[in-house]
Amino acid sequence: MIKIGMRNIKTTISVFICLLLFEFINRENSFFACIAAVICMQNTVVDSVEKGIARVIGTIIGGFVGALVLFIVNTFFNDNILIFIIPLGIMILIQICVTINMKQSVVICCVVYLSVMITKNHDNGYLLYTINRVLDTSIGILIALLVNKYVEIPGKLKLKLKHNENEITESDENAMDNEQK
Repeated sequence: MIKIGMRNIKTTISVFICLLLFEFINRENSFFACIAAVICMQNTVVDSVEKGIARVIGTIIGGFVGALVLFIVNTFFNDNILIFIIPLGIMILIQICVTINMKQSVVICCVVYLSVMITKNHDNGYLLYTINRVLDTSIGILIALLVNKYVEIPGKLKLKLKHNENEITESDENAMDNEQK
């Protein structure tokens, strides 16, 4: 029998709420919110808060550095230089996160930076794109935190699941005893 854990259930609920909310408010893309909800859902609310803070910090750093670099490149150079600038930016971002003691922000920092730098389809500008990514990420984190804190299996259902689990264990043991005889 497949056992689905609470973290699995809470992660699924968080993604569902992100999708519903973005549909309801007619916000274009729930991708970053859903990713943030998945990453931030941890075994405890405290762990989720820590992961969420690291994710927001990484998103802000990566997004704003990406926006700044694109602004500079588009103002003074042509896009051909990006093939050299993008990897250099990754190295600098990793060092920034390490220096400010936010190693746990490195991955998302680099992902958001790459998103800004490579997609380059920011009709409303790089800064607005970055602000929207930070907002989307923050929404996903908030939803994950709320779900992690407030979604629980009702007590009777939890006891019933435990009871059924014990029955399965007992019947499995009886079956093994019969096989050994």
